[in-house]
Amino acid sequence: MLSKRRFIKLSALSAFTGLIPSNALAKTKNIFTNLIKKSGFENNTSFMAVDLRSNKLIGRHNEKLRLPIASVTKMVTACYYLNNHKLDRFKTELFVDGVIKDNILHGDLYLKGYGDPTLKTDDLSLFIDSVKNLGVTEVDGSLFYDNSYLPDINYINRNQLPQYAYNPGMGAINLNENRILFKWKRLEKEKYKTSLTAPGLKNIAQVTNITIDLENNKGPVYNYELDEKKFEEKWSVNRRILGKKGSRWLPVRESSYYATEALKQLLVDRGIAITNISRKKVSGKSRLLCTHYSVDNKIILKSALKYSKNMVTESLGLITSRLVSENLYDLDQSAIIMTRWFRNIIGKQNSLFLNHSGLSAGSFSTSEDFRRFLMQDNVQKSLLPFLKRIPIYTSKGKVNSIGNITVKGKSGTMHYIRGLAGYVCKGGIPVMAFSIFSADLKKRKENSSNNFEKPKGSSSWLSRAVIQERQIVRKIIDSI
Repeated sequence: MLSKRRFIKLSALSAFTGLIPSNALAKTKNIFTNLIKKSGFENNTSFMAVDLRSNKLIGRHNEKLRLPIASVTKMVTACYYLNNHKLDRFKTELFVDGVIKDNILHGDLYLKGYGDPTLKTDDLSLFIDSVKNLGVTEVDGSLFYDNSYLPDINYINRNQLPQYAYNPGMGAINLNENRILFKWKRLEKEKYKTSLTAPGLKNIAQVTNITIDLENNKGPVYNYELDEKKFEEKWSVNRRILGKKGSRWLPVRESSYYATEALKQLLVDRGIAITNISRKKVSGKSRLLCTHYSVDNKIILKSALKYSKNMVTESLGLITSRLVSENLYDLDQSAIIMTRWFRNIIGKQNSLFLNHSGLSAGSFSTSEDFRRFLMQDNVQKSLLPFLKRIPIYTSKGKVNSIGNITVKGKSGTMHYIRGLAGYVCKGGIPVMAFSIFSADLKKRKENSSNNFEKPKGSSSWLSRAVIQERQIVRKIIDSI
């Protein structure tokens, strides 16, 4: 017969884990724990899995260990967006203020954005055509940009190497996911032809406020300077890393200015003279000339999760926080608003997000927190249509399904950081939820370097973490 104290202890455990009885977990727990130990990640992995049909826990390991979860954070942002944002499409507007005489606009143009993260160089043709249709060949005023709807963000994470295109700035006006294309071609020994452009399929814009040279002969491969007062971005590259020819995307920090500069250059290319660019809110006397609308936001969100687009996800998070708090002033504040939302819906205070994409080793969660998140009906209904299918690995190789069993989720990777979370589905219905987070922050710190884009040992570490993930997922499937 159980003592009263023993009975209360077991009852509390059952309420927390959903286990009836508690010893039903012992064998399963050992399966997963032994697997994690064999992988060498005993102290570096936080794992939890639950059967959604019975709410019974089927496996756990270090479930309260706080670890960075990389792009798995995008699952939180997606749910945050879906539960707080109701607009179907994003818009970007062009206004005109002034009078037209002898094909000259005696006044100004205004480009106003609302955070569309998908605006492309080719989309600017709509604005150019609308000005051409007025018969304008010259603007004697300015091309203003109104980016007052969202704060301007120069970096997602300032601790990343400057050349990473997945770490750009963003704001109310964005272009090409705030990337610029750097191309080079060797003409002869030590001499190269280089260019920086904002390319589209039909249009290609030269941008004058961003420059690059090949005079960086010492130190890091790429050097970068931003003059926030002049909106000038200066790159310097070590020419020794360049081959005969090539290209790569580089991040843009001043996103609103970049988009406006590209529009100005395209206007000039189409025969519309205009000189000045400046920042100013749309005048009350101006009239709306045209509006560009994005594709459906749900298409944007699905693409952002499938291809793990940092800039797009950050924009979605910022826009959502703007709806929650009109006085939004930076990314830190936006991330804290999302953190509070996440903590509130799971009823725990263990997780912290420093941004919306997961591009930070300072953000963290636990597999236990994520178990609570994934178990909620509203989260499942919101997320499942947007999650991509995760391959299942068997003794015969990779498959998309085993019978009517599939896996849908989101992975995340940074140097010495790996995460995977999602659902095992049976006949399209989620029956298991799981989260697997692994990280070795000591090795990450020891092997980071400004001279190398890939730290020593990070590739082999990632391979072992991914193999462990695949084995855990397969054992979860076997328990169905």
